[in-house]
Amino acid sequence: MLQGDVPERDLTAFALPELGRLHETGNQWAPYQLLDQDGVVVDPVRVFFAELRAEDKPASTVRSYGMDLLRWWRFLWALDIE
Repeated sequence: MLQGDVPERDLTAFALPELGRLHETGNQWAPYQLLDQDGVVVDPVRVFFAELRAEDKPASTVRSYGMDLLRWWRFLWALDIE
């Protein structure tokens, strides 16, 4: 259900573009970074990854969340949603 003046989007032919990437850093305290299409670190994700490491979650967990967040951010970027 849409509210207000938000137009409906036809997503039937939508293909998720390969924008951004998940970068492995080699740093044990920040093993992965989510980079946007310009190679800039996505700050909210950086903070979330830092929280995961502070909770002593393994790098594999950070990578798993990172892959999910990359798909989500690609969707937002593709639809030009801030």
